[in-house]
Amino acid sequence: MIPNAWLDTDDRLTPGTEIFRSDRRFVLWAYADGRLLLRSTGETTMDLVFQPVEALKIRDGLDGLVIRCATEREAERIGGRRVFLLETQGRTDHVVGRAVGWHEGVLEPTRHSFFDADDAYAWPTQALGGTGAGFNIASGRDLVAALGEDDGGRPRRETYRMVYVVMTGPRLGSESGTGVFLSRADAEEACARIAPRVPDCWIETLPIAI
Repeated sequence: MIPNAWLDTDDRLTPGTEIFRSDRRFVLWAYADGRLLLRSTGETTMDLVFQPVEALKIRDGLDGLVIRCATEREAERIGGRRVFLLETQGRTDHVVGRAVGWHEGVLEPTRHSFFDADDAYAWPTQALGGTGAGFNIASGRDLVAALGEDDGGRPRRETYRMVYVVMTGPRLGSESGTGVFLSRADAEEACARIAPRVPDCWIETLPIAI
């Protein structure tokens, strides 16, 4: 099996064809805006994503996984033009969707998945783009603990917390960050104190990886 693939055309998704096989354990990792992410962790991380998803029936853990394209009769029974069957330990789940892809490699500590949205202006706060339930927002205690860590271990940064950065202008010119605050009230107070002496002062809300 190749480590990276993206399958979304009829010639690569022939009904009845096996397209993926692994002995690894996969868990349901994220679902957002019609994208489903399954993950296997170990010496390497393997991310498996389906999109756009129309319907699914899946358990939260799959010990060993085979994915095949449903036959026309199976797809008609489940209800969907393109159906992926997920087979594990004699049981079969399914995903109705248009495409499937996977990527295996070493996931950097601040990257949430191999399929997160690459935005040059924003660090992604979740594994898949779109709306999130907020389950990976860190507590204040988590933030304090992270600030006390040394740089040696570089743990995975799966959570985040918003901080407030006071910026000085001009905007879209040579703006610079003046200070970072843990509450908006503190940032507003600092901005009000600076504003009389600078051409422009405002607050940016940014995530800090924890």
